[in-house]
Amino acid sequence: MALLTWSICLGGTAALAAPSLILDAPESVARGDAFPALAVSNAPAKTFTFRWLGKTYEARAEQVSTNTAAGATPRWQAVMLLPVPLEEKESARDLAVATGNGKDAPAATRQITFFDKDRPVQKITVDKKYVDPPAAEMARIKADRELVRQALAQRLPERLWVLPFVRPVPGDVSSLYGLKRVFNGQPRGVHKGLDLRGPQGQPVLACADGQVGLTGNLYFSGNVVYINHGEGVFTAYLHLSEILVQNGDKVRKGQVVGLVGATGRVTGPHLHLSLMVQGESVDPQPFLTTANAVKEKNP
Repeated sequence: MALLTWSICLGGTAALAAPSLILDAPESVARGDAFPALAVSNAPAKTFTFRWLGKTYEARAEQVSTNTAAGATPRWQAVMLLPVPLEEKESARDLAVATGNGKDAPAATRQITFFDKDRPVQKITVDKKYVDPPAAEMARIKADRELVRQALAQRLPERLWVLPFVRPVPGDVSSLYGLKRVFNGQPRGVHKGLDLRGPQGQPVLACADGQVGLTGNLYFSGNVVYINHGEGVFTAYLHLSEILVQNGDKVRKGQVVGLVGATGRVTGPHLHLSLMVQGESVDPQPFLTTANAVKEKNP
């Protein structure tokens, strides 16, 4: 089932009677997308350990109750957002989850297959200094990358995000994630974000609850706000005309964090939205508030 229409859901209590742990995740995911994985246990659990692409991610368990004819049935669950890198070479990978780290801990696995989306070429003309930066700017560009690296290395163990994300501006998409970009006739990799139309000065909203991890003016990105949403999930808002939050601020879903602008490497005012999941840049579009956005449902 495609990620765009997949939602987290499980069957009734009978589904949990036999296995003590159930893992729910989509059957297939596009390269460059992320997906939510839901683990549900009918036995008490403090944490769930997800294993994906050779890495381990721990999520805190949440106790919930389901009303049945026999009364309220307790369950323990956790949701983890996981990435499929745009450059992933394998055709399928196994996702595993366990309650704890012991060898006898209940575990479940699921194979997820990958597919490709069409990635057209986009040709753009910008100021020459953003294609061939002057030597005097190279130290700044290197420092900018280090600031972003440090911001994305920050960890918040609690999950502050809930799907779907708020759309940060109401405008249409002007440039898709994953486009192969050519600046001034020179190939420059792929577009690792989603560009949304917006006039100069339009308010930009936080996609989800979180904590501001980085603000400032970067050479290519202009004025930026990076928000840490916990459990390895970050959003970034680029090319702002104004920044309305500070490092360390706690923000709420839908809070204004800046204003649309045209700072950095741009052709005009717009918002560049980035979504980083477990260290990978992925497509934000499937998670933004629309009728068919990826949503969460309690089992």
